[in-house]
Amino acid sequence: MPPSSSSLPSSLASSLVVPLWPDRARPSMRVCFPTEVNDGSSRPAMVVLRGGGYSTPFGSGAGAAEWAAAHGMVGLEVEYGTRASGDSYPQGYADAARALRLVRAHAAQWAIDPTRVGLMGFSAGGHLASLLSTQPSLHIDPRDELAPRLSARPDLVVLAYPVISFIDGYHPGAYASSVDNFFGHRDPDEPARRRFSSELHVTADHPPVFLWTTADDAIVPASHSTLFADACRRAGIPLAFTLYPTGPHGMGLALDAPAPVREWTIQLLEWLPQQWHHPR
Repeated sequence: MPPSSSSLPSSLASSLVVPLWPDRARPSMRVCFPTEVNDGSSRPAMVVLRGGGYSTPFGSGAGAAEWAAAHGMVGLEVEYGTRASGDSYPQGYADAARALRLVRAHAAQWAIDPTRVGLMGFSAGGHLASLLSTQPSLHIDPRDELAPRLSARPDLVVLAYPVISFIDGYHPGAYASSVDNFFGHRDPDEPARRRFSSELHVTADHPPVFLWTTADDAIVPASHSTLFADACRRAGIPLAFTLYPTGPHGMGLALDAPAPVREWTIQLLEWLPQQWHHPR
């Protein structure tokens, strides 16, 4: 059974921390609710996977769950297994998949529309998000009793300067050691890396994609985003892709960054209703 929310008042608290797994307190998911009074209708949700090179789940993307809540969504920030917790694949993947299933399992309690669950990933969190959007059944954790009835595939995906490919420009230590941290060892072989290179796994049932990066990102090459965008176009997936001319890696929401990159969240708010078929 998913964690109990019986203590949550009917009006919904402003935030809630939910363990991902029933047998331990961590990793957990922090749920941020909109502050305005709900009219009883269900809301979209935005699940957030922050960056950190698979060395930590608390890298760039801070405040994204709160930002989503401030714009009428239920925002959820997910803690997932990384090198910091002594984890490598498949634990982080299992944690993120479990989080998406928990959102759908709690949809009625949290006033969420289970058909409007978005997934936002930053940097390595973007890679994890793209794994779930392209291969939502890549690994099924035997502890996840929700897996037989609830999908881990998001209804749309938002990728900010993501790691996408484990083969494009790879060398040991590339992309802030994201690949090596993901596997838990240095220099994995190419067949293993191809299995987790999301540009190779986009199919016609992939959800809509909002994607951005900067041309001079010195940590994760812009080619990662370009490869994924090209794969989405070939598959006929709804896509909004912006390659901004300049900006360092790890800007997160970039609300205080120079124009034009600081406008990405504005563009996202314009794009979301088109995909969810729901007016803002």
